[in-house]
Formats: sequence, C-alpha cells, structure tokens
Amino acid sequence: KWLLLISAAVVTCLTLWPSAVHCSVGDRSRDFRQCVLACTKSNCSGGDAAGSSVKKGDRPTYRPKEELPLHLWLLGWDCRENCEYECMRIVTSQDLRNGVRVRQFHGKWPFVRFLGIQEPASVLFSVLNGAASLAGYFMFVRSASPSYPYRGVLRTQILVIVVTWLFSSIYHARDSYWTEKLDYFFASVMIVASLIFQFIRITGIEYRKCHLAYAFLWCSLLLTHFSYLIFVKFDYGYNMAANVCAGLLYSAVWILWSLKHHRKQKYAWKCVALVVSTSFVLPLELLDFPPLWMTLDAHSIWHLSTVPLPFLWYSFLEDDACYLAGLTERKLV
Repeated sequence: KWLLLISAAVVTCLTLWPSAVHCSVGDRSRDFRQCVLACTKSNCSGGDAAGSSVKKGDRPTYRPKEELPLHLWLLGWDCRENCEYECMRIVTSQDLRNGVRVRQFHGKWPFVRFLGIQEPASVLFSVLNGAASLAGYFMFVRSASPSYPYRGVLRTQILVIVVTWLFSSIYHARDSYWTEKLDYFFASVMIVASLIFQFIRITGIEYRKCHLAYAFLWCSLLLTHFSYLIFVKFDYGYNMAANVCAGLLYSAVWILWSLKHHRKQKYAWKCVALVVSTSFVLPLELLDFPPLWMTLDAHSIWHLSTVPLPFLWYSFLEDDACYLAGLTERKLV
C-alpha cells in the first residue's frame, strides 16, 4: 500500500511541476549580434556570414578549418561558432566592467573554455563521478561473497552508470544536438536502472517474473518519455520534473526499507545517509547562478558534491552482502 501511495504522489508531482522556460538574453542582445556579424564578415566566408542571423546551429561554409587551432577543430568548432564564443567573452567582460549581471547565451552561462572544452569543471567532475563509481564497484566485487545473488544486476547497473557519466562528460565538453540528448536520456536510464535494482533487492532474487514485469513497466514509461521529448517537444522542465520525481520515489522507498530493517540490519543507516546527502545537494541541480570565475556554476558544483557518494553506496552493498551471506549460512546449518 505504501508503495502505491508513493507512486501516486510521484504522479501528482509530475502533473503539477511547472515547465522551465529557456530564456537567453545574451545571444539576443544587439551588442552580441553586432559583434558576431562583424566577426563572421571578417573571418568566415559563404553561408550567411554577411547576414544578420546568429541563431545557434547556423553552419555557413567558412575558410579552411586549419585557420582555427587544432584542438578547436578536433572538437568540431567552426568559424561561426568560434566567433560566437569570442563575442560572448567580449560582451561578458563588458558587463562585468559595467557592473551588469552576467547574461546567458543560448541557454548557457558564458564559461571560459579550456582547449576547446566548453565547461571544463563539469567535464572533470563528471569523469570523477564515473571513476568513483567504478572504484567503489571494484572494491565491492573484491570484498563481497561470490555467492552474492545480485552481482549480475549490479554489473548491469554499473555499466549504465559509467556510460551515463561518459555521455555527461562528452556533452559538457562540446554541446551539440546529440550530445545533449544522450546526456539527458542516459541520466533517465540511470535512474530507472537504479529503481529496477532497488525492486529486485527489496523483493528478493527469486521473484523473477515480478522483476521482469517491473522492469518492463519502467522501460515502457522510459520509452514513452523519450518519444515525447523527441517527437513532440523537448521540454526541459518536464524532463527535469520526471527525473526528480523518479529520484524521490527511489529515495522514499530506501528510507522506508531502512526504517523497517534497521534493527536487524544495522548498516541500514548508510542507505539513509546516502538519501539525505543526495537530497541535501539536489538544490544545486535545480537552482542556477552565474559561474564563479566563469567556471563553477551550480550544476558543476552539484557534480563535484556527488563524487564521494558512490563509496557510501558500495559500502552499504558490502555490508548487505555480508548480511545475506550470514542468512544463507544459518539456513544451511
């Protein structure tokens, strides 16, 4: 019953959560547009280089890419996009000198790039998250009993986690249509994979038909979610709401499980600590502010704050594996 109540609450959250509106004042400003126009006239040839449009995604033909540094060429920067970056930095510097609030451009803050990487801090912290997850997993594999019944499910989950952080790194390194979609989609896949593992662990490994039905339900919802985002409207607010609500469901179930089992399974506090820690840093993902030193924004700090959490998670799983191994031994005796 409590699981049904939580599910109902999640649906309510999805229904009532407002959609976010992307508004980029910077790239619509006259000073930015005039700067890009002048830059493209001077440095780019063909396409609409002499025109007035500066919409993201316009790709005029341009002078040989060799004119750009190699690291920019390798990351797919073209003449027009490089002009937009340089003009973004010029306009932002003027705003800072004049005491004007830093503006966003194309839905992003004006980060200082490093070797062509658009968001260096988020790339670094995404890599650290993936590395921490792998390190925690291998620590668990070395210490857990070979008879631990959930090894196969965890193997699948860690694969999803690593791929998710890989696509997060790629997206923050170079924003494009597909890198953005893969980042958002795999974040949802990671949450669903966690929900499926959670259900399997709580119900027990022997209920395979129930596990398949539960996995089928979530995969169906996931495909429906992706279909809407791809074919109807890529609504950032809706996507964020769906992920947050699924994450709240995941957290609530672990909290209830911990409250029920903490007397016999003393390590359950680690699960509660993980949920509390995740909830504590979640506002960093939902809030937004201009980046510190044009490098650290709320999103990158959120990525940094989640780096230690995989170690707590796999520490919980180590204790859980020991507990289940003890139960098996007592049954055999």
